[in-house]
Amino acid sequence: MNDVTYTNETDTGQDISDSYVLVVADDELHALCHQWQHSAFLAMDTEFIRTSTFFPHVGLIQVNAGDGNYLIDPLTISDWAPFCALLVNPAIVKIFHSCSEDLQVFMAAMQLVPSPVFDTQIAAAILNEGFGNSYQALVMHYLNLDLPKEETRSDWLQRPLRDKQCHYAALDVACLPAIYQIQRDALEEQGRMEWLQEECALQIFQYHNELSEDFSRYYLNMRGAWQLDREQLNVLQKLAQWRELRARKRDKPRNWIIKDKQLIDIAKLCPVQLIQLQEIDDLGNSFLRHEGEELISLVSRAIEMPEDALPELLPKPLDGKAKSQLKRGQQFAEKKADELALPVEMLIRKRWLISLLQNARALESATDISAIEDAILPEELKGWRRELLLPGLVEAMR
Repeated sequence: MNDVTYTNETDTGQDISDSYVLVVADDELHALCHQWQHSAFLAMDTEFIRTSTFFPHVGLIQVNAGDGNYLIDPLTISDWAPFCALLVNPAIVKIFHSCSEDLQVFMAAMQLVPSPVFDTQIAAAILNEGFGNSYQALVMHYLNLDLPKEETRSDWLQRPLRDKQCHYAALDVACLPAIYQIQRDALEEQGRMEWLQEECALQIFQYHNELSEDFSRYYLNMRGAWQLDREQLNVLQKLAQWRELRARKRDKPRNWIIKDKQLIDIAKLCPVQLIQLQEIDDLGNSFLRHEGEELISLVSRAIEMPEDALPELLPKPLDGKAKSQLKRGQQFAEKKADELALPVEMLIRKRWLISLLQNARALESATDISAIEDAILPEELKGWRRELLLPGLVEAMR
């Protein structure tokens, strides 16, 4: 093996190397898990393919516990129990860079969400070192190393893996321990470690909801759903649940089953006969033949539900007055972010402000801000941001 070794120029005392050990057997993985069970952290990454499927198909799992780079081949491992135990061990920090897709991989492959998590991309934003930075950018920033990018679009399900692929994959975890130590020390020095922990916990919480298989709220973010009345919204809710189950069962992207716009159109029409479905644009004959009867049955059952079981109307888009309130909220957040030395995107997102406004019909007449906060605040604004932004944000948007 021709290893290329990089020297870490920080004071962490670690060498950065793209050398690796390929793990292909259960007994090899079990021995490593026994070795790692007392580790303080596991730096992790995954390689996967998700071009024409609903679920990511994992092709490689990389781990570095400070003792070298290990590439675990999921196509040859059958007993994951010891490894799963490590992933949910609360005493072992799982280090990722931009963890959302990796969490999806573990959820799909092992039906669990790793915890606790330290995300180096989030940490960099909290430390005001850039928002949404790539792994390569952080490695250059912290370690002054220029990593290769040639294998980004490799087919990670092909076998055998090429040596160049493996070296590239090893580097994806080789630098994470050093970056983690630098960021951890800086966060603790600035008193912002709790912010990082909250942010990562929010990511994990979202995926735990996914594991619950409660798809009843999937209709809420569909563009145009606000135009529907309560009966139509109920139909849309049931259609969205049906599509979610279909997509997962067939392992196909949602829009390959049926597009959002078509679900909205069906909900508006509330068809009770198969011939009515033919009025929906771009519903092919094959879809109507295989799925039409079930959709008509679903719609029929939905429109028979009692009024007290129907979902509430969705908020309308912001009007002129609310847009002015939104602008004032953004200006307040920008000023606060500057005071805190934070990227404004880390402090607040536009959609959170919109959600706050849509929930805040009581703002105009409310005199006790604390009494209405819990009712109107998006989940993201109930943690560390709450103390920094409220009540100033609410006042600015009145």
